Amino acid sequence: MKKTTVQGLRTRTERGFVVLTLPPATGWHNYSAIREALCEALTTEPGRNPSGLVVDLTDTVLLDAAGLVLLARTQTRANLLGRTLRIVVPAPALRIRQALHVTGLARLVPMYPHLESATAPPPARPHRRRAAADGTHVLDAIRALYPEDNRLSTYLPDTELTIETAPEPADGHLVVSVGGVLDEAATSRLGEALTSMIERNAHHLMVRMHDRIRVRCDPFPVLLGIRWRATAEGGCLSLAGVPPRLRQIIDREGLRSAFQSCRRLAVPAPAPAAAPAAGTLTAL
Repeated sequence: MKKTTVQGLRTRTERGFVVLTLPPATGWHNYSAIREALCEALTTEPGRNPSGLVVDLTDTVLLDAAGLVLLARTQTRANLLGRTLRIVVPAPALRIRQALHVTGLARLVPMYPHLESATAPPPARPHRRRAAADGTHVLDAIRALYPEDNRLSTYLPDTELTIETAPEPADGHLVVSVGGVLDEAATSRLGEALTSMIERNAHHLMVRMHDRIRVRCDPFPVLLGIRWRATAEGGCLSLAGVPPRLRQIIDREGLRSAFQSCRRLAVPAPAPAAAPAAGTLTAL
């Protein structure tokens, strides 16, 4: 199959980063081809220690709903793959900067004024510090920004899986917040993301489910496999915020102890008069 070419779309490597320069106009007419290039760039290995992907908007004059959707999708994919994503937006590009701030994308992806700062070595810091944000809210904000664009219903399906990680708390567990819809495809992606975290030495994981998560399949075959992988490394996979439907499966199959925190399981039996250990996690 011949790859579609887009005039003005360029890919190169700078200081270990894959740099993808978007064309002057990014819209629905070239959405598919640019999406293909972004996915390819995220999986490209520019050397032994790839630094990540930089999306360069220096030449971009028009960035409409299609471009914002592409960036939101790329951020989600980069997060799942454990890759770094940065955006170059020149200072004069005020409309693009405003759109990134209004939709919340600027809080998800570090933004730089030029390519030199975006590809600088580790001591450099982003132009704006990234804060915790929910990718689902970004997609909702794009809908609100372009209410008359009916094509958004096609490119922003409700089945989008969101995965956010938080710094390790005092007990050494990495909290992985999961939202969106948990169907078979999303469960597979969640399994890949958790496996990647374990391979990067995050052996103690707590999966916290969003209170509005929608469950359309039984995720426990995959989660049990991840749990086995974590315990083989001396860790655990605990669950929090489990919705009623999944809690019923846990109780029916007797899985409550399987998804408890290893710290709780490792605490020795206290003396008769001793109080429970402080800081114990209640996983379910």
